[in-house]
Amino acid sequence: MVLAEDLSQKLSGYILLQVEQNGEAWYVSPEDRMRYFLGRPADAFDLMRRQGLGITNVNLEKIPIGIRGTEETDTDGDGLGDSFEEAIGTDKYKKDSDSDGFDDLHEVQNGYNFLGEGAAPIDMEFSKNAIGKIFLQVENKGEAWYVNPRDNKRYFLGRPADAFQIMRDLGLGISNFDLDEISAVTPSFLLSDLEKDIYSLINEERRKRGLQFLKWNNDLAVTARRHSNNLSLENSKFTGFGVSCDYPLIHHEGFYGGIYNSERLASDGIYYFSKTGENIALLSGVAHKISFWEGNGIKEKIEECQITRSAWDQEIKDAIHETEDEAQKIEMLKKEIEKRKNEFQKSVMVNIVESVWLTRESLAMKTVDGWMNSDGHRKNILEGDFDETGIGVSYINGYFISTQIFIKRADCGFKNGVCCEKEGYYPYCYIPLECNQKDICL
Repeated sequence: MVLAEDLSQKLSGYILLQVEQNGEAWYVSPEDRMRYFLGRPADAFDLMRRQGLGITNVNLEKIPIGIRGTEETDTDGDGLGDSFEEAIGTDKYKKDSDSDGFDDLHEVQNGYNFLGEGAAPIDMEFSKNAIGKIFLQVENKGEAWYVNPRDNKRYFLGRPADAFQIMRDLGLGISNFDLDEISAVTPSFLLSDLEKDIYSLINEERRKRGLQFLKWNNDLAVTARRHSNNLSLENSKFTGFGVSCDYPLIHHEGFYGGIYNSERLASDGIYYFSKTGENIALLSGVAHKISFWEGNGIKEKIEECQITRSAWDQEIKDAIHETEDEAQKIEMLKKEIEKRKNEFQKSVMVNIVESVWLTRESLAMKTVDGWMNSDGHRKNILEGDFDETGIGVSYINGYFISTQIFIKRADCGFKNGVCCEKEGYYPYCYIPLECNQKDICL
């Protein structure tokens, strides 16, 4: 019998492919020995860079280089892509950068110094300590490299598509049973698919009541996604895996691009509406089973945490609702964030035995059910005037944050829309206005 802890240690640094599914790819981080879903090329590339550790060129050169095929430009035709050559310091315009009679590809493949005489300055002991890690060249442009545990060589993660293909080529097949033994720190689906599921369920609620379907508007989705991402960034400071207590928080008010939804739309150049609304939601997508012994205080800390979180959430909600001054609301939120961050630092680690993730379908249903059971959110969903929507979902430390924006599309809406040049209305010209015969916003 292989224990979960033993398996995560054995596969630390590996890229795993689900052979019983559709070949979904996961990366097991050597830092925490938890697995991260790689998703699509752009998602995988972003994840790998976030997992990356800074490294000097001198240390990077101690690790032998592995070569995989690439479709990027190869100006000198030596079999090495231009960005790869820039990363290792060879001349992309010369096949033989050091003019020693051997082309760059031959020297890289055979462990020779491609910038001078003799062998490359490889240190196998250093390489062994680096296996499974991702390094970023801090003295260059932050180029990313992955050290493959199967051959101790580093592979260049150039463009997202190339990086994704390299990771899949180097992946190790694994059964679902064994994969489940390694705790996942990210969901096993794409957030864009979750957005579409929520969108379908929202329209289903409208269909039941004879309302027109909301048309998907990608501009609105971008604005919604940015607000969710900003909230995730805040929450990264006071949420985490394997802690006795964290303090997630969401709010409509924003620190970037405008305090309210209508102002954020204006900041993104969206003026074509006469009415707007916004729903937000936060859901935990994972349930943890933990182990502890009686008397160590973990159970009491977790119970106390639930009481504190509920009280704090209600307090800040009431305070924001009762305050009309916008600057004051922002200051309240800043103090609340600082309070939660300070308290989170007091949390102790707990031993997670098992993590069970909600399915994408369950998360979508819980999000929409939560909105439908809230008067304000339900009103937005069932508002007959709204005809377009966009949804943006973000993820942080087990929590999913969803933002949905609704609008009633109109030529005469925000300033800079057709007929909407009336002085003094910006940024609140979204209040329904009409155009007279002289094309003036009334």
